[in-house]
Amino acid sequence: MLISNPKGLYTINYDPVKKLVKEAPVGLWTKEDYAEYHSQFENKIGPALGNQPWAICSDLRKYKVSDLGEIMAKHTDWLANNNLKYGAVIVDSAIVKMQINRAISSKFEQQAFLTEEEADVWLKSKGF
Repeated sequence: MLISNPKGLYTINYDPVKKLVKEAPVGLWTKEDYAEYHSQFENKIGPALGNQPWAICSDLRKYKVSDLGEIMAKHTDWLANNNLKYGAVIVDSAIVKMQINRAISSKFEQQAFLTEEEADVWLKSKGF
């Protein structure tokens, strides 16, 4: 299942065989943009998952940090409450990788990487 934002702010691709979501947010988002993105998880991804364990790979290399802490925390809670087990995050610098690995959520196991290949190897080692 491939979900694309009409404004080009993200793609979300769910592989039901691997139980893996790959997403790629782009640009700077507003609260409304993030709410619309989150609704895709509530209305499409969640029902497709059926509360089975799953993993996500987020390519953040084209995403601009947005001041959306409260709504992002709500989304992280939704992910954890809907059986997310592992999160791979792809970033564009070693410094960002180090910062993310230090500030990781304890709600599910998460790791930052510099390439999609590294993220895929880690997710495969976890069964996804």
